[in-house]
Amino acid sequence: MTNEYKLSVVVLVYNTEYYLDDCLDSLINQTLDDIEIICVNDESTDNSLNILKQYARKYDNIKIIDQKNQGGAIAGNNGLKIAKGEYIAIIDSDDIVVEDAYEKLYKKAKKTDSDIVAGKPVKYVNQYQRQIAFKNNIWDEERTFTVDEFKEIYYDVFYWNKIYRRKLVEEHDIYMIPGKIYADVPLVYRAYSFADKMSIIPDVVYYWRRRAQEDIIKGNSDTSVSKSLLDIPNMKDRLSTYYYVKDYFIEAGLEKYFNYVIKTYVERFFYPIKGILKDDNFKEVYLKEIKCILSEIDELYDNNLDKRYNLFFYFILNDMDDELEDFLNFDLDEKSTVTRDGKVYWNVKFFDNPEYNIPDEIFEIKKVEDNFINVEDISADSEYIYFHNISLPSNLKIKDVKASFMGLTKRDTVKENNVYEFSLDNTGNNIYNGKVEISKINNINNYDVHLKVIYDNDTYELFRLKEILFEKSSDEIVKLNKNDNLIFFFTSLGNFSITKGYCKNFFEYNIDSNGMFLIPKTNGAAIYKVVFNYKYDNVYFTQTDNSPKIRLQNELELIWKYSIDENTKYNLFVEIHKKKFKLKKNAFVDFKNQEIEYNGKKIRIFEDPEGYIAIILK
Repeated sequence: MTNEYKLSVVVLVYNTEYYLDDCLDSLINQTLDDIEIICVNDESTDNSLNILKQYARKYDNIKIIDQKNQGGAIAGNNGLKIAKGEYIAIIDSDDIVVEDAYEKLYKKAKKTDSDIVAGKPVKYVNQYQRQIAFKNNIWDEERTFTVDEFKEIYYDVFYWNKIYRRKLVEEHDIYMIPGKIYADVPLVYRAYSFADKMSIIPDVVYYWRRRAQEDIIKGNSDTSVSKSLLDIPNMKDRLSTYYYVKDYFIEAGLEKYFNYVIKTYVERFFYPIKGILKDDNFKEVYLKEIKCILSEIDELYDNNLDKRYNLFFYFILNDMDDELEDFLNFDLDEKSTVTRDGKVYWNVKFFDNPEYNIPDEIFEIKKVEDNFINVEDISADSEYIYFHNISLPSNLKIKDVKASFMGLTKRDTVKENNVYEFSLDNTGNNIYNGKVEISKINNINNYDVHLKVIYDNDTYELFRLKEILFEKSSDEIVKLNKNDNLIFFFTSLGNFSITKGYCKNFFEYNIDSNGMFLIPKTNGAAIYKVVFNYKYDNVYFTQTDNSPKIRLQNELELIWKYSIDENTKYNLFVEIHKKKFKLKKNAFVDFKNQEIEYNGKKIRIFEDPEGYIAIILK
């Protein structure tokens, strides 16, 4: 086997004309040289093939396979089988690879002689990075390991945030299962099971574009993916991955890990369960298939899943179809708990009820879940954001709870530079209170607010604060904000967020006869604009650097001759998603009232009687 490239990247292409340029640009601009790009077009009906041909004419390392429509699995395999790189990667054509990702992954592979190297992925939603929810912080620490040393790697089921040694793939037939829609996870698990050594780097390497995610899961979208979710052959295809994965573990001699791994994965079989049970034919087939799978899993209830899954398991295994539907329709959001002999149980109507006779262990709470978080309220004044009486199950061993503010972050910036975390005080029985000094959140941004729960073993989970966790209504919570430079709000999905429109000493500035120049003092991502405003007349500061990377904190400028009229008083604002915040003098470093000469007149910059920055030409 000869290696003609350091890396071959197989790109799966099907009807992604609106996103394909972004994907291909991210590949041709990789900092790693000697890359082969293999684009497999699965008979797209849009303009995708023409876009591929345009790029292939310009870049000689781009190859195109144009095949009859056979599905993503065969498309991926066809690309893998012609790859000539020492390592290979597989990606989706609507996603984006960070420009230095493959250089970092390849260097780590060579340094450690690893068969697989994985990096951190993030969701990419409406041009912003979003955290991927996960139950084990596997991407937070750089490490090299065998599967025996770190079986938690099986939490990472994605194929596209990794590079694989081509020799590993070819010697152990690590390909997608032909004809299978859900062929990605078996491929990844097979690769893990046969790898001698693997590595993880904590760097973000991949932007996973999420399109109409909620519609797909609910079955409301017109996309081919969503249509197939409520299709019986599709459902059987999804469930059959269990048997392929089981066979792979047996073949690799890793039966001892199969039970652990399948219990991290089985929840995926239940994602569309509400829609499934609405159709009698679909319901009958689904319950029969899933019961066969559940009956094979040893110690099924000893898992790290949310409690609802244990009840799903019990109802299905005991043919309690009516109770399952009743539970799905009325009890999923039940928050009540009861404590007995130091243990805490989920107090749904099925618990300790002789009519159902379900063992207590099914209901025992062993970790934090959304249902078992109760927040009295959150408020704010001129200096602090206050968290009042956040209650978690009293029996759990928790090391720390932090309020985590995750600022919106666009591409090409480091999300961690825009995350601020503050420990809350345990005031007894896992009830947490605390206040966050607003000035320590030193960027102007929209912030998603989470709880970060850190357990005694240093693993952690993130929980998005949302309307159902609060004792008070969303309207009541919003009114508890008494700070004009903050906005409390709940998103359309009921998630709690804060807009922060002011920061102390945020800008350095300079003023001369040409204009006003601002230099932000933070490293966090810039999603705001600075506005020069008089009534309905808005003029926006622009970047002095014409770089396309507009998300960075670049110097901003306002040129007088294009912006200012005589005898008109202007104020300065920052604008975030059409919400404006008027700037006071302490937003600037060492602000001083001053006058400058301009075309025989004077421009005066001063603090007005209300304490805001004002500018006037006379």
